[in-house]
Amino acid sequence: MINYRCKCGDKTGFASMPFADCQGCKICNTTFASRPDGHKELQPHDWVITYNQNTGKQYKRCKNCYIADIDSFKEAQKT
Repeated sequence: MINYRCKCGDKTGFASMPFADCQGCKICNTTFASRPDGHKELQPHDWVITYNQNTGKQYKRCKNCYIADIDSFKEAQKT
C-alpha cells in the first residue's frame, strides 16, 4: 500500500494503484500523488450513462474512477 496525498495535505488515500486524475482535492485543485513532484491539476469527471440492474433506470458514472453521481443514482434506485 502506498500513501497518496494532495499538494496541500488536506486529503490522503492509501492504495496499491494510483488514483484517477479526477480524484483529488478541491481545495488545492491537485490530484493525489505519492511524491511531491507528482501532482497534476484535478480533472473533471467523465460521465457515462449506466443502467441500474434492478430498475433499468439510467444514472451517471465516471468512466475513469467509477464513482456514481449520487443524485442520478438515488433517482435510478426508485421503483
